[in-house]
Amino acid sequence: MLLEEFENGPAVIEPSNLGVSHRMDEVCPTLIYSFNGEIVQRVSQMPGVKQIGFVNSINGHNPVYLYEKDGLKVAVMMAVVGAAMAVGQLEELKAFGFENFIVLGSCGVLDKSIGADKIILPASALRDEGTSYHYAPASDEIAYEEALLLTMEKALDKHGIEHVRAKAWTTDAFYRETADKVKRRLAVGASVVDMEASAIMAWAQFRSAKVYQFFYTADYVDHTTNQWDKRQEERTADVLTFFEIALAIAKEL
Repeated sequence: MLLEEFENGPAVIEPSNLGVSHRMDEVCPTLIYSFNGEIVQRVSQMPGVKQIGFVNSINGHNPVYLYEKDGLKVAVMMAVVGAAMAVGQLEELKAFGFENFIVLGSCGVLDKSIGADKIILPASALRDEGTSYHYAPASDEIAYEEALLLTMEKALDKHGIEHVRAKAWTTDAFYRETADKVKRRLAVGASVVDMEASAIMAWAQFRSAKVYQFFYTADYVDHTTNQWDKRQEERTADVLTFFEIALAIAKEL
């Protein structure tokens, strides 16, 4: 099987081989990597926020911003959707010198009892994507290091932010989330679904990277009626609420 060919040695192309298409004028310890583009757009327009660099790909220009407030300094960047490119960007950002990565974005729920806009810490994930198999030996599941999870939980508890741990189902193909697959994922303990978590977990282990990832819940994949519930009326939180949660974590790192 191709996905069982994990190798722990150096690659032909390493993230340290960054070319002129990338630039970082300033680096701080922590970077907030947001899959929600509205969060990054609104942060970029805040007073005092400045662009400090960029990462380019064939898709275009990806700016990195610096946010400072009350002595806290963090970089902010929009994440690309999909495991392969998200991990590729994290590789490059770590090579630039960023040390802590706070990753946030929405997730779907498989368990109807989980409401909208709830904070989920993906402690482990089912590896239904391809990227992770190049960073860790083949297995059905992977997890974040317990120390990273405890650090994030301590920060959230300190700031009174409710949260729960969960197992995610990370899949490359959101249009192939069939009812039978959802039932099987629920049966092995997954309660939310996303597209990147298992790959980021594998990357974090391989590179000894400090990643603090959280989801906020969005749509519901209803396997009982074979329908997709977008939950638009239930999702009332301002997206900057989730940026504030990322800042709360950053303050404690």
